[in-house]
Amino acid sequence: MMDWKFDDDALEFSGRKIKPSARKLSDMRPVLAHPNAECGLAPDAPTYFMYRDVASFGKIRYDVTRILSLGLCGEKNKTLGHVHPRSPKGTPWPEVYEILSGEAHFLLQKVSQLGVEDAVLLTAKKGECLLIPPGYGHITINAGKRELVLGNLVSSDFGADYSIFLRMRGGCYYEMTDGKLVKNKNYGSGFELRRLRAVEFSSAYGTYAPFKKGLLSAVKNPADIEFLKKPEMFY
Repeated sequence: MMDWKFDDDALEFSGRKIKPSARKLSDMRPVLAHPNAECGLAPDAPTYFMYRDVASFGKIRYDVTRILSLGLCGEKNKTLGHVHPRSPKGTPWPEVYEILSGEAHFLLQKVSQLGVEDAVLLTAKKGECLLIPPGYGHITINAGKRELVLGNLVSSDFGADYSIFLRMRGGCYYEMTDGKLVKNKNYGSGFELRRLRAVEFSSAYGTYAPFKKGLLSAVKNPADIEFLKKPEMFY
């Protein structure tokens, strides 16, 4: 298990104190269902914190994200959303998450020039891991009543691409504070949302098995996380 706690906004991890970068309300308004609504928060109020390079395993880094328990203008608090680019061999980079505390929903979407090819809402609880397969953009949503804290493993050889979520004003669905899921009309029609447990979704992929005991357990065998450096091995 990861030895961690928060001291104000800093993360204390294995004797180190790591300061975060924060996503503020003003950063989030472009991806909200109701961007001009009153939120009861100051524009510079943080909505979630990102702790980068908490640990590293060669060219794979371990990050932590802390999503506060609050509403965003009628929506449940969420991350801005991003998609991963393609690796040099042509396969988009994957990622793995673990719920360290709280409850999470993950909105995954695969979008092409023809529109939304797949949209799935995954549910996950403390101790569970999930895979973000190549080609899926994703948003993490705090589905519970307290802070959501997640760890993730990802290659350090690329940067996240936020552009589609900014251009389309969020993901293909919004999750409102009352639990209602509202389709984002900017993505058009012709698609519906699948709902699965994150473990059920991830277990369809052979690379998932080592993560059943957690991310920091899986990294003990470098071969089990090799696909994060070589995405063409994911399948």
